[in-house]
Amino acid sequence: MPPPTPPTSTPKYNTNHQDPNHSQKNATVAVAETLSRPPSMREAAQLICGGDHREVKINDIVGNGISGILYKWVNYGKGWRPRWFVLQYGVLSYYKIHGPDKIVVSLETEKGSRVIGEESLKRISRCKNASSQVRRKPFGEVHLKVSSIRESSSDDKRFSIFTGTRRLHLRADTREDRMAWMDALQAAKDMFPRMSNSELMAPLDNVAMSTENLRQRLLEEGVSEAAIQGSEQIMRNEFAALQNQLMLLKQKHWLLIDTLRHLEVHVTISRNHYANGIENSSSVSSPISPN
Repeated sequence: MPPPTPPTSTPKYNTNHQDPNHSQKNATVAVAETLSRPPSMREAAQLICGGDHREVKINDIVGNGISGILYKWVNYGKGWRPRWFVLQYGVLSYYKIHGPDKIVVSLETEKGSRVIGEESLKRISRCKNASSQVRRKPFGEVHLKVSSIRESSSDDKRFSIFTGTRRLHLRADTREDRMAWMDALQAAKDMFPRMSNSELMAPLDNVAMSTENLRQRLLEEGVSEAAIQGSEQIMRNEFAALQNQLMLLKQKHWLLIDTLRHLEVHVTISRNHYANGIENSSSVSSPISPN
């Protein structure tokens, strides 16, 4: 069952009771620090201040990635909880930012990454001692290659990610932040396009192999022409066998991807039927992961 539409106000998790002047001072310091950051961080600041949210660079996705705070729906008891999300190499990982299992983010840990959201920038500017060498274990991961991404039609800050086995309901602080995340996630997903059946079954005959370097080296060593031709033939046979193995692996890989896509559709349909049948029951459990 999907989560209810949240109130318009964004929950605050600031435990420091400070006066408005102190908060304003912190915001000023955060902006000043933002201007002194590397170019990628300044781009994040432009993102917040009304920059072009539709521009998602490939380097941001395959380099140090994209990161920031999103609110994840846990269940009806816990509601929306903030998590630190990192998009890198086609995988969306998330971490807790409160409690004993929280991670510490700073300018050092997020160096080179594109940070989305004003609250995200404020958080990393508050801590300057965290090391980027510390291994961070995520509480959850989503592989975008086998996922579908949908924006909410009832809330301009919410969107969902569906896989074959789970669904992830997420909420950004602003409509612009959601747009930036949606563009980044879709760009990462588009890096793994779905192959057609003709492409899937196509042979690898167009892959060429040259034995010219081998021939030149053997001639320098005084090897006979017959021995050289025999060596070239051995290489061609080995290369052809490797081509066949790679083609089989490619076919198995994409067949698995298609199977997962079909499974996702069936699971979504089954969940919808299940939810429609028991929508008036008070014992409905949330399908969302407790992490």
